[in-house]
Amino acid sequence: MKQKIPVFWGCTFTHNYPFLVRSITCALDMLGIEPVEVEGFGCCPDPVYVKAYGKDAQLALSARNLALAERNGKKLLVSCNGCYNILHGAAEELKDQKTREETNAMLPEGMRYNGTVEVIHTLNLLHSNIPVIKTMAVKPLRGIKVAVHYGCHMLYPPVVPSDDSRNPRSLDELVLATGARALDYESRTECCGVPVAAFDRDEADGILQKKLSDILKAEADCIVTSCPACFMRFDMLPPELKDLGVPVLHISELLCLAFGVPTEQLFLEGHATGTGPLMAKVSAAASLEKALVSKYFNIEELSGHCEACREECTAAVSTRNTDKPFDPLAPADLLLEGRYYDAVKSQEIWRCLQCGKCEERCPNNCGLKEFYAKLRELSIKESGAPRIVEDHLKMLEETGYSMPKRMGIRKKMGMGPAPDLDSGEIRKILDNVRKKRK
Repeated sequence: MKQKIPVFWGCTFTHNYPFLVRSITCALDMLGIEPVEVEGFGCCPDPVYVKAYGKDAQLALSARNLALAERNGKKLLVSCNGCYNILHGAAEELKDQKTREETNAMLPEGMRYNGTVEVIHTLNLLHSNIPVIKTMAVKPLRGIKVAVHYGCHMLYPPVVPSDDSRNPRSLDELVLATGARALDYESRTECCGVPVAAFDRDEADGILQKKLSDILKAEADCIVTSCPACFMRFDMLPPELKDLGVPVLHISELLCLAFGVPTEQLFLEGHATGTGPLMAKVSAAASLEKALVSKYFNIEELSGHCEACREECTAAVSTRNTDKPFDPLAPADLLLEGRYYDAVKSQEIWRCLQCGKCEERCPNNCGLKEFYAKLRELSIKESGAPRIVEDHLKMLEETGYSMPKRMGIRKKMGMGPAPDLDSGEIRKILDNVRKKRK
């Protein structure tokens, strides 16, 4: 059952970027969250223009939206940085009863805000689901270099509580969850210039030019942001800055690509700055993943399993009626789909007992013991060894053995201590192996 949360899209998403509303909705839906449309929402109001008209006007307009949201739940999901900044700030101010009563007096008859709504930024909600996102990234964006742009109204104060405004990480961590690489570049936390663009075009374009120059210097394949105003700034470049154009994606579009959502559903042609080169590299990343499958595994052998091991495997039989049944051929199925990284990073590959029963009883004399050994070797190469493996390896290097000595039981049996071993030769062998792999 999906979690339903009222959503406030704001003017920029609604009027200029409906395809981003679609991608956000799609990403949330795949995470089990249903954004609920609320009838009657107006401007947040705008954090630059309307806010300048006066504090009481801004607070009353915000209270109207919060009152409408309150009729539909205790939480309000906001995707626009500016809208979040205004509505979250208003919700905090309106916790004060005196301020709330004065503001409610300015609302239409029959409308009242009771101060109960919690305003949540979509980025915060997505960030809290990173463990799930990692499991859902069935088409990891390996090799894609991303310049993350947070935007001013997202950092002061941070919309994700765990973020440090001087060095935020939430967007970077979401990018990493898709398999892409988040770049560090000089003006990473600086403004794109959009708040001043209507008042001083030259100043705004100077800010944008510096930002884009830094992004190009970092060799980014794309920019990723969560703010629709910043998206517009990077996407609809002034003519004199067209040569500095870099494809820009909303974070929800990046997630949808990693989730395997067909590109035609994302309406990428709605972007003013073309995404063609980026999508070509995304496609190439998928081809590279398939090539890795062919490099390390025999496709004919993978597809030729008769599935008898599903019936013979001790781990499969013993877990068949549990809530975590083990399927010994699941990694092979992933590899046949071209999902190399999903296979080698799956926790399931560590459930094989390495007993050899499948090899002994396989009618085709192949089994899965060596297959799982290879998966584990590649897993360590791609993401490092699990803690238990690292601990055993460390012990082996230090003592020459991979099991600790049990001094007490030997003493009770009247036996002397277990023989020591000069582990220098062991370390030398392991060092040579590491050098060979580099």
